[in-house]
Amino acid sequence: MIRWILFVFLVLYIVVPLLMPIIFSFSVFWQDILPQGFTLRWYEAILTRPANYEALLVSLIVASGAVLLDLLITVPAAYALNRAGPGWGQRLREGAVILPLLFPPLVVGTALLQAFTRPPLALTGTIWMVIIAHAILGFPFMFRIVLAAFQTIDERTLSEAAASLGATFWQRMRYVLIPNVMPGILSGALLVFAISMGEFEVTSMVAGFTAQTLPLRLFQQIRNDMRIASAITAFLIYVSFLSFVLMTYLGARMRRMRAS
Repeated sequence: MIRWILFVFLVLYIVVPLLMPIIFSFSVFWQDILPQGFTLRWYEAILTRPANYEALLVSLIVASGAVLLDLLITVPAAYALNRAGPGWGQRLREGAVILPLLFPPLVVGTALLQAFTRPPLALTGTIWMVIIAHAILGFPFMFRIVLAAFQTIDERTLSEAAASLGATFWQRMRYVLIPNVMPGILSGALLVFAISMGEFEVTSMVAGFTAQTLPLRLFQQIRNDMRIASAITAFLIYVSFLSFVLMTYLGARMRRMRAS
């Protein structure tokens, strides 16, 4: 009984604060205990007001760019480190996963400002800088998932079998290895996308005024109109929840592949 009470308390501790902005985003007004009325006006404001719509568009572009950049880096890195030996290779794998997580976002933002404020890499204040920042923040999470996907298959045996049939390296990657680790790649991409959509700290340091994302717009709307801010918050919650559901499905698929 005590375990169930603690479990319900923990669920309510997490869920109730997340439900508040969702309920408020569908309410006409909420001042007393219960909200008043039902409306979709605040979600409509996200798509119809230019500042909100542009922030949403920038967030989608930045998140997609961060996912693409991490894909180009993470998949080859995971493949190479999975092939590394058990000694120094294991230390490299652990360092690649843990090291980026040791630094708080404030430190990452300061380092990016120092690195990209001078020509020829003066990117601070541009959307390119935000994409790079989000890719750096999402890299360890995606790397961990993609590396685990490579470790669930017998990659060396598959590669040797394909090579014995005359497949080149790129053919082995395209037709053999990538399809087998695709659930892990998609899970990592979804996680990076969700992290990018909700990232605020580093974005506020490197974005400037030309690349305002949805979380930055949310911060402004908290002071201007709490109802629109609740709709933006609810939208970000929907994105995170949908990513979680898809990642859970892909994770179950990876476990079935490992069992088989």
